Amino acid sequence: MSSSKQLNFFITPEDYNSINSFLKECSAIILTNDDIGKEKNIRNSIIDLNEEIKQAFLTRNDFLKDVVIKTIEDDISYYYITSSPLLEFSIGGFYPYDKNSLQSARFYYIKAYYNENGDFVSKSEDFVSWCDEVFKKFKKIFLKKYSKNCYCSESAIKWIELNNAVLNNGEQQWSKQ
Repeated sequence: MSSSKQLNFFITPEDYNSINSFLKECSAIILTNDDIGKEKNIRNSIIDLNEEIKQAFLTRNDFLKDVVIKTIEDDISYYYITSSPLLEFSIGGFYPYDKNSLQSARFYYIKAYYNENGDFVSKSEDFVSWCDEVFKKFKKIFLKKYSKNCYCSESAIKWIELNNAVLNNGEQQWSKQ
């Protein structure tokens, strides 16, 4: 039995508004490590073109009470995905330091894990079902199979073809030629 699941894909900034709407329809609550400790730590949108957030965590209101925050040295806090009902969204796209490469995006969640006592703990069926439904709907609405095992949005396909891009870096980015 697999203890985690992921979906890798390529999207561009052109997709962000539609993705934000999609996540609202899925009742997703958006959290980022950068917002921990702030008065309002729940975001209204996953992606803001004025920010450089490249990773967020999705959950639903009914799972929020079970989200775990850990703190390490220098009072750095982060969402602990291992035991929390969180769906990680690594946004990918174009990084500030490399506008010539389209980085892969990813949904990832943990279904079950070993706790501190060594017990194998499964997350709630409701959480796992919700994540699987998000994957399924997202893939149907936004993605097309492109190249070998590569899923891309329409805008990503256009960018790849317009720039004669090649897949490299372990199939984690498309780079202009």
